[in-house]
Amino acid sequence: MGYRHGMQLFRKSRPVSGYDLPGRRFTIWALYYFLVYFALPLMATALVLDGLLYAFFKYYYEVCFGVFCVFE
Repeated sequence: MGYRHGMQLFRKSRPVSGYDLPGRRFTIWALYYFLVYFALPLMATALVLDGLLYAFFKYYYEVCFGVFCVFE
């Protein structure tokens, strides 16, 4: 099953209660909701955890750990 065949299955329309509805597709709104409600909170949480781990390792073990070490 190639890429094109898989996309044809994804966009396949099916009759619902006698109506032929168009298949699913990605939209700009889907991208917006993905970024706002999934990607950005995940990245913010990772950044906060990285900051906490940086502070912990920097002040207790005196070693550099995390993304913040790149900017020193």
